[in-house]
Amino acid sequence: MQFASFDLRDPIVSALGLRLSVQVVTLENLYGLSVDHVETRESEGVFALQAERLAWAGQQERKPGRVELRLDRLATGSLRAVVRAEAPEPIRCVKLLVRDLEAPLGVVHAEGEPRTVGEYGELLAYPRTLPTPVLCIESGGALLGMRAEDEQVREKRFAVSVERVGPLSGRGVVELIHEQPASRFSRELETPPWILTPDASPDELERQHLAFVEGAYGLASWEEREDVPGWARRVRMVATLHGMHFSGRVFLRYDEMLDVLRFLADRIPGEQILAYLPGWEGRYYWQYGDYRPEPRLGGEKGFASLCEGARHLGVHLMPMFGANCANRWLPAMAGLDPSANLKSATGNRFHGNQPDWDLARAHDTGWQAWLNPGHPEWRERLATAIETLAGRHGIDAVFLDTVHAWTNDPDHPVTEGLRALVARLHSNLPGLLLAAEADYDALLPLFPLFQRPWWTKSPGWTTRFVRRFGHLCEGEPRGRTGVHEFGAYASDAWSGEPGYLPTVAFQDGTLEHAREELEQRLTRLASQGGSGP
Repeated sequence: MQFASFDLRDPIVSALGLRLSVQVVTLENLYGLSVDHVETRESEGVFALQAERLAWAGQQERKPGRVELRLDRLATGSLRAVVRAEAPEPIRCVKLLVRDLEAPLGVVHAEGEPRTVGEYGELLAYPRTLPTPVLCIESGGALLGMRAEDEQVREKRFAVSVERVGPLSGRGVVELIHEQPASRFSRELETPPWILTPDASPDELERQHLAFVEGAYGLASWEEREDVPGWARRVRMVATLHGMHFSGRVFLRYDEMLDVLRFLADRIPGEQILAYLPGWEGRYYWQYGDYRPEPRLGGEKGFASLCEGARHLGVHLMPMFGANCANRWLPAMAGLDPSANLKSATGNRFHGNQPDWDLARAHDTGWQAWLNPGHPEWRERLATAIETLAGRHGIDAVFLDTVHAWTNDPDHPVTEGLRALVARLHSNLPGLLLAAEADYDALLPLFPLFQRPWWTKSPGWTTRFVRRFGHLCEGEPRGRTGVHEFGAYASDAWSGEPGYLPTVAFQDGTLEHAREELEQRLTRLASQGGSGP
């Protein structure tokens, strides 16, 4: 995080037990409230602020504008805050600052332990790094709960730090930031309600927020979901079958994948196995955007034999597709409208992850374009590729990679694009199971199955709605990551936890070198009986 080298001198008001400030960020500058134009009133659990002018440059200058803040004490003891702002230029975001907190501050999120905020602060953003806009701040031995009740996917940022200058230097501050969709920036903005809960109980905070999320996004429990085929409820394990590495190294050809499935189906019923196929289309990530069976893995005939053999065994196949990533250098990607590239609110091109695929140690993947599923042309290409493969080979499931990548794209809302993609696939391919990499709250109604993210812990409450399996970098008994860029990653992808499908990964040599361990695990799974989690 960066900070101003001077005191912004924002007015600080005392409101129902909190110390608050408001800032307005336009596409041109940062504004506070003019200290000479702030009026407040408080009575019977309601606080209201009104400012008729804005200030900038630490109160050195003034500009026309207007800000209203209303704070209501709810029956639960929480406070509900809404900010309305008008400015002379298009507003990007509005910040409600909770100030004068006892330092050091600790951050608690995603069922984690409190983490002390360091010298340079901590920034958490929904839906980029937070799965839902809720956070607890530890200050002076108590927890302050903070969450947003927004029925739209609009970016929320929580900036937590210790003030460096001014009369509150050394005290803690939390900035609650609401950003408008970039396609709708205007001179007026009203935030959704921020709910602030002093002396918060994390369990109660989660319960209240979950009740809102369920209603806002129409979430149905796993047992009641209509997008889960009957066969998917009987799946008890996932087998990750690695095809081809970025470099062109072949791990498993299609006939070798079928050999692995025969080995598994001899030990547990095939209908209880979901086979996940990363790198099935050729060089991993390099081939993204041009989906077809890879000649070096067995070509069209070999892939057809794999699909037919899997059906005979009762095993369900799930090839991997990039939801928002493709190789722009491929001839198949020629002519795609440049506006399909994901971009920031002000037009910077989004690059996402940039793995060191070629080991040049440069992380320079200019060919790897990150695309917006909200863009009609890209969505059409992707949906057509999936429908073509499913129609030709009768696959049961599709995995969509990196759906959690999100930007405030000014051309097309990302989440709305995913909703449209999912609706089309369900319409044209009824019964197809849709799975995805990682989630935020608005994705839970779209995908009933997720690959668990290796980089974080998903909230436990999500198991009410979805199921998860091991990440593609997990599960190989020797700790190898197949197509994934880690190379080696030791993790237990087999141990059971609520809502989780045991996962085992295969690449060349796995069966030969880990057969005994695999036999033991499969024997234990077979002895447990029952159906999926």
